[in-house]
Amino acid sequence: MTDQYKKFIEQVGLPVKENEILAPYTTYKIGGPVDLFIECRETKDLIVVVQTARMYEIPFFMLGGGSNILIGDKGFRGLVIKNVTKNITVRGMKGAITKGIPDGSVYVEAESGVPFNALVRYSIEEGLQGLEMHLGLPGSVGGAIFMNSKWTRPPAFVGDVVYQATILTQSGEVKAVSKDYFKFSYGSSVIQKTGDIILSVIFALKRSNKDALWKTANESMEYRKTTQPQGVKTAGCVFKNISLVEAVFAGTPNHTTSAGYLIDKAGGKSLVVGDAAVSPVHANFVVNTGKATSHDMVQLIDQMRTKVKETFGVDLVEEVKRIGEF
Repeated sequence: MTDQYKKFIEQVGLPVKENEILAPYTTYKIGGPVDLFIECRETKDLIVVVQTARMYEIPFFMLGGGSNILIGDKGFRGLVIKNVTKNITVRGMKGAITKGIPDGSVYVEAESGVPFNALVRYSIEEGLQGLEMHLGLPGSVGGAIFMNSKWTRPPAFVGDVVYQATILTQSGEVKAVSKDYFKFSYGSSVIQKTGDIILSVIFALKRSNKDALWKTANESMEYRKTTQPQGVKTAGCVFKNISLVEAVFAGTPNHTTSAGYLIDKAGGKSLVVGDAAVSPVHANFVVNTGKATSHDMVQLIDQMRTKVKETFGVDLVEEVKRIGEF
């Protein structure tokens, strides 16, 4: 163990695991050992751990629900911070009472480690509209903001209902930022570039009928079940959909922007490398059918990209983040 690691462990004062295998913490169930592994259940601990890692120049990454990532078989040299903060709080309300019914916004704050599904279910049970279509979204609140996770029926991005957030900046400052700070776009937020750490997020939700919200949520879940692989080891869509401009320029069938459709029509559903296979349900999902390695996954993903390029002349952009040593 290096002196940096020893000093870090002494200073943070929290249990630290060494050489922890990361595969069980990811939805692909793939990933080698990390030098140091620590769980943070309180936001104050999360701040201390990040600041101390930065002080000792220890590389680290935040691990939430473990979706949308592919960790290398050789693991990660540095520190993995497993964010398991879990508090959800109603911070306030704004608006009038119309015919005896509260109207306006309700501001709900969720810590970044909260499983996104837990937040969705909480909001529905409280009769709050804005997140119900995301029922079934894997991962954590922090991860959903990082990726600006999306849904298609009805179309919605998680960032649509963000009001503000509390972040830990690269300089070590804890500060509140507005929705505009994130510069949300498809599959993207500014923190992918800045390296800010999300501590908590406040969502601006609307009062609504709980039964109607559950109806929308359950319809979303049913659509997920019929169009996406279920009960398997996968991490979500591998590639972003292309833009309409790209679709028109490339002359895709009916100007489709769907990466899954393009992979399918390029013959991608037949691709298998080791225990890594393209899902027969949705061609933009890759599944670990047994003991797939990160090497298997990388080879398969590269083959999917190549087939689409050769067939349609389109360059697909990877959505799953690669982490660690391959």
